[in-house]
Amino acid sequence: MDSFYLDEARKGNVYHSHNTTAGEVTVLSTTCTGLVLANPFTSGKELAVINMSFVGSTLTTIREIGIAVPTEVQETIVTAGATEAVIHNGQLAGSGINSGVAKTYSIATLTSTPLWLRPLGSARVTAAVEGLQAMSADFDGSLIVMPGFYVAFSTLTAAATGLCSVTWAELDPA
Repeated sequence: MDSFYLDEARKGNVYHSHNTTAGEVTVLSTTCTGLVLANPFTSGKELAVINMSFVGSTLTTIREIGIAVPTEVQETIVTAGATEAVIHNGQLAGSGINSGVAKTYSIATLTSTPLWLRPLGSARVTAAVEGLQAMSADFDGSLIVMPGFYVAFSTLTAAATGLCSVTWAELDPA
């Protein structure tokens, strides 16, 4: 982590969320499981994604794991009945303490079908490739989730079961 994000963590502006049990990350769909980081339309903040990672827990078929985004701004990102995930502040004051404006969901019905943005990695059937380490991307703020947008874990060809994790900073608009 560079000094900018260290300073933001000290100010209480860095957050982390993950699914607490291995969940199925679905193929691109409005039915989204795994983990979704959503920036509410009225938040007034920009979410600068620092890192996203996935580690598989079940070996199955070859599949690509990555992240997906909406195609346009949305006043409503998820429909009612979504399962919120716990958000931790970077100052580790306890879960749910100063949880910021973002929302994270381990299960959500999105209001639009997401678009594939980029891969995190390709999961293979052998333990030599999958399960040894997390597939991770360090964005260091190069991915900004604006109000009314989200970033979600997704797959392209087959669902994948595992643990998803995202870390971000909540910043005032430039």
